[in-house]
Amino acid sequence: MKNITITVIVAATILVTGCGKKSPSSSATPPPAQADPASSSPAAQPALTAWQQGDKAAAVSSFLVADWSARPLFAADSPLSLSESQFKALSDAEREAKSKDMMAQIASLKQLAQAVVQAGHDAASKGDAAQARKYLTSLKQCGTALESPDCMQLVQLVGKAFEKMSDTELAKIGQ
Repeated sequence: MKNITITVIVAATILVTGCGKKSPSSSATPPPAQADPASSSPAAQPALTAWQQGDKAAAVSSFLVADWSARPLFAADSPLSLSESQFKALSDAEREAKSKDMMAQIASLKQLAQAVVQAGHDAASKGDAAQARKYLTSLKQCGTALESPDCMQLVQLVGKAFEKMSDTELAKIGQ
């Protein structure tokens, strides 16, 4: 139990401090017509699935059109969908297995967030400040959603990092 707690704390620290890194350039393509933010899938799932399949442009587009106020945020079988109490109620073996999967999914989510920031940078560099703000505002909305008390503390920390990253980048663009 102590090892899992220490692992989660170390991982959270790494994730939060690593949020300022630059990511490779990503496409700033507009959202695809088939993306439907009102669909019944969890809010983050289309973007995460596209990212994990290597379709970065579709992932960023899906992230942009996601309804971050909708619930659930993650698929029911995702460890990111667990609350802190649900996670603590798991057996030690289940917690360890879920922790590994959770860290992989958080890493993907963090990489996706960096791609969204990069898309914002790309839009700003092309003189499209309004589109840049859309990307960065969607990141802030995602961060706010992740800070829900229904999420695990580690996920909440990631949400705070996303909000801070968004605020920092939005300040660079200005009004």
